[in-house]
Amino acid sequence: MKRRRVLNSRSSTDGFTLIEILVVVIITGILFAIAAPNWVAFVNQQRVSAARTQVSQAIRNAQSKASRTKVAQAIVFENRIGQSLRYAIVPISDTNAPVVDRTKITTWENIGDASALRLSVAQGDFASPPPLIFNIYGSVITTNLPTAALDQPLYTVTIGTTRSANPRRCVRVTTLLGATEEASDSACPPNRTS
Repeated sequence: MKRRRVLNSRSSTDGFTLIEILVVVIITGILFAIAAPNWVAFVNQQRVSAARTQVSQAIRNAQSKASRTKVAQAIVFENRIGQSLRYAIVPISDTNAPVVDRTKITTWENIGDASALRLSVAQGDFASPPPLIFNIYGSVITTNLPTAALDQPLYTVTIGTTRSANPRRCVRVTTLLGATEEASDSACPPNRTS
């Protein structure tokens, strides 16, 4: 038996009409407009949290290196406008008069995404905050830090986005033994810009 091909004589009724396509495009656009700000906020939170984790780990590494090598270590943070935030862990020879020459540091490591993050240290100035120094026992040396009130942390690093006040995350060194804690948003001091 031979099969016959039946030709379909449909005209232009196949497919979607222009109005149906426009409705789908408009609905998709509305959903995207609703979701986009939430997505941007989510991405910013992830960037800031990752940078805070990196700073916290760097502080712990400096403390550990000081007690392991029996040489005082300083962690130095640097803000460079329009460039990456960075830090370095450097040895300190004289803990009574600690001086860190930033121009001679060659071991800088970048923190997070340069275009999206801002870092500030509650102590010191914006461009070159004071280094956080650990002695040979891993304890904090406070001779180079401004005097803090008893209820204030010894050293606080706040990280936030360049475009808004939140999200912001911080790492606080709370005791002379170098205990750190992480905080977020309103528990952190505001990010300074100068």
